[in-house]
Amino acid sequence: MREEGSGCFTMIMFALFNVALGGVSVDYILSWFGKDIPFLADSLIGLFAGEISIPVAVIGWVLNSFGVL
Repeated sequence: MREEGSGCFTMIMFALFNVALGGVSVDYILSWFGKDIPFLADSLIGLFAGEISIPVAVIGWVLNSFGVL
């Protein structure tokens, strides 16, 4: 049995996950520089720059955990 529309739902969930995680990562990166912008703007930036900002935020978090950053 195959559900119609499950592919569309999956793509929408991936897009929402990318917007949310991208927004959190952009907010985290901007906090290093003392900047704070609304989360909606963070999410829009993260939508287009999420492929770069998410790994940079993870690397920065690891470095910050060990006291390097």
